[in-house]
Order: sequence, then structure tokens, then C-alpha cells
Amino acid sequence: MFYKQPSPAEVLTAHGRPTQDALPQCFTVCVWNWQKCKQKKWTEDFKKLASTADLFLAQEVRGTKAVKAVMDNAPYHWTGAVSFFSLKGQNPIGVATGCTVKPIRAVFSAEQREPVLRVPKMTLATLLPVQSYPHPLLVINIHAINFTGLKPFEQNLQRAAELLRDFNGPVLIGGDFNSWNIKRRRLLQGMSKTAGLTEITFEPDCRTRFWGRPVDYLFVRGLKVLTAGVRVTDASDHNPLLARLQIR
Repeated sequence: MFYKQPSPAEVLTAHGRPTQDALPQCFTVCVWNWQKCKQKKWTEDFKKLASTADLFLAQEVRGTKAVKAVMDNAPYHWTGAVSFFSLKGQNPIGVATGCTVKPIRAVFSAEQREPVLRVPKMTLATLLPVQSYPHPLLVINIHAINFTGLKPFEQNLQRAAELLRDFNGPVLIGGDFNSWNIKRRRLLQGMSKTAGLTEITFEPDCRTRFWGRPVDYLFVRGLKVLTAGVRVTDASDHNPLLARLQIR
């Protein structure tokens, strides 16, 4: 084992502060893989994005003291799911969902692991209260398994689909799906169709591509897409996705 794994009690984290009691029915979401916050412009670009988004789905979050301080200055309550601790500094690395409201509940799944290093890939689900609406919003933040064959990838998607299967309210699922070939893309399309999800499209589609295919996606159910776009940046090896959504 090359990396320290978190104990069950160390996986879920929470910090920051909510600035609203409930999410408005019309809100903005940002989905962005932070590339472990390695790039110098990360802080600047994150602050700009956080000033426009009510909800933030981040992957490859490296929780150093400096990064956490920047996160805590945003108007969000953060729920994190730690995948592993870095060799240098023992900093937690995983996914994090930030929102202007505190979640009702948060759960995670980490059943699939990357080969060799055995690093688990995180799926984080949060339930968010919505203003004047009978159901909460289910948000699933996923960083899908990468360096494996199709079967682990398919199991990864199936686990995410199970989290929303029996949920009757609005659903948002986004993240880095590592769908860099046609077979992975087809499995992702099949999962979204089975779950009754609608894929948000972007025009122009400036999403980051690996081997010619986009890997970052945003899917919704029970939500109307008002606007959607991609912001080109060199603050990460992924471009952030933005969408303005309204609960139907």
C-alpha cells in the first residue's frame, strides 16, 4: 500500500458554513476537477466560480491547510469524502460538495479501486433542502474509476445509479466519469437512460478531452436546464462546467 487509507470514521468530512437555510428552486451548479489544486491560478479561478454558483461539485480535492482556508472563505458548507492521504504532508484527497445550504444527509460509496495503488474512487451523495418544495434535491458527486477494464467501471456506474433508483425527488449527478473511450461512453449513456437522467449538453462544447472524448458530465432528473456552459481555464487539467437549473 503506497498511500494511507482513511479509517471509516475519517472518510466523511464537513467544514465551512451554510449561508442559506434552503436551496432556491432556481440555482447555479459548477462541476470541476481541481487536479489536486496544483496550478497557481486555482485559487483565483475558484473564487470567481464560487461567486456565481450555489452548488459546487469538486473532484481531486487536496485538503491542505491553504486549500481548506480558501474553501472556507467561500459561502459554502462543504461535505467531503476522503479517498486517501497523500504521501507528502498526509493531506486528504477525494471529492467535495459545497453548497450554500447544509445537507440533510450525506453518504458515500468507495467499492471500486484503481489497480496497483489500490486507491478507492469516491461517489458522494448529499440530500439538500429546497425552498418551498416537498422533496430535497439529491446530488451525486462522482470521480469514476480510471485505469481498469470495463467491468469495474460498469460496477462503479451501477453503484451510483443505485443511490438514486428509489428516490422520487429531483436529482443532479455530475463529476469526472473518466469516459475516455467509446465503450465507457456507451455504458455511461446506458446508465443515464436506465435512471431516467437527461445529459446536459454544452454549446460550444469546450469540455476537456482525453483521447478525444470528454470525461466531465452533468446529468439531471426533475430539473429544467436554463443555461449551460464551459469555462476554459489553465487552473486545472479540466475545464469547469456551469449550469443554471430550475426545479420543475
